[in-house]
Amino acid sequence: MSLKVGIIGCGRMASTIEDEVQGRRLGGLIVPYCHAGGYQVVEETEMVAACDIDTEKLKAFQDRWDVPRGYTDFRELIDVEKPDILSISTRPEQHAEAMIYGAEHGVKGMYAEKPLCCTLHEADAIQEAFEGNGVFLEFGPMRRNWAVYRQAREIAAGGTLEEIQSVVGYSGNSVGGHFLDTMLYLLGDPEPVSVRGTLDQLHPAEGDTSGMHFVKDTPILSAMVVFENNTRLHVAGTGKSGEFEVVCEVGIIRILNDGESLSVRKQDGQNRFYDPVEVAPVTPWSGTAKKVEELAQAVRTGKPGVSNLRATMLGTEIGFGLYESHLNGGTEVGFPVPNRDRFVSSW
Repeated sequence: MSLKVGIIGCGRMASTIEDEVQGRRLGGLIVPYCHAGGYQVVEETEMVAACDIDTEKLKAFQDRWDVPRGYTDFRELIDVEKPDILSISTRPEQHAEAMIYGAEHGVKGMYAEKPLCCTLHEADAIQEAFEGNGVFLEFGPMRRNWAVYRQAREIAAGGTLEEIQSVVGYSGNSVGGHFLDTMLYLLGDPEPVSVRGTLDQLHPAEGDTSGMHFVKDTPILSAMVVFENNTRLHVAGTGKSGEFEVVCEVGIIRILNDGESLSVRKQDGQNRFYDPVEVAPVTPWSGTAKKVEELAQAVRTGKPGVSNLRATMLGTEIGFGLYESHLNGGTEVGFPVPNRDRFVSSW
């Protein structure tokens, strides 16, 4: 029997981003990319209803993806349809309320777009609701669900290059989701101890001088996160995105062109030089379909997927920790981050 799916928010990430990526060079991205496209190709799921406050957008979504029932109130959708899975693809300001209501009213799995929410207080409430009701999360950032990034992680964890020491990234935002989530995955999602960093131009709400309300996220200029296992995450804000390096004791893995391929070099054993290691190419797949498959499996088996609640909370905490550090002169900030009411929307 298929798992019943409800879609909350019928816009870009739920549907129309599929049109934007046609004919483009996409790195590791393989369609389907939107939420609806993922559910459509995974036989274990069936979209039974959708919700949007914009009735024209709702109807267009239903017609395009053959979704039988539409709602303008997410609570009504949850109460009437009793879905097994929800997709949360609204604006980030609206995520927490829908996610918590769903968790408290029988939903067992959610695919939530990035960023997760707008404050750490909201993140705490989401985590409490999910853990208290046995709900599984699949988070929107894609790269940990792409083939080449998984290959990089497998090589790093496999031991041929010995222990992982750090991951380096070259451009990304703090709470937006994609960037830090990717780096955490490549490290193996260790537990963070401290963060320090500086950010680019901030975007406070009009008239706000409190440092507590930002209407748009901003790029990281520099950052270092230290983890319990003595690994480190380094950000060098070069403005060049889509490539990452995993630095191991005797080797370096570099992901090229945002997941098109990777290169591996290993120390020659006698000198400080690194020589290329041949790596078999992998066949790419749809990250969205992979997310849907793993969320369905989590609901069925009780085993979380790779893009899970714990990993999502780690990245969210680090992102807000970078704001805390920057606003205090780039000083070191421990975890949990002390200020949990600062508001940042990545849109």
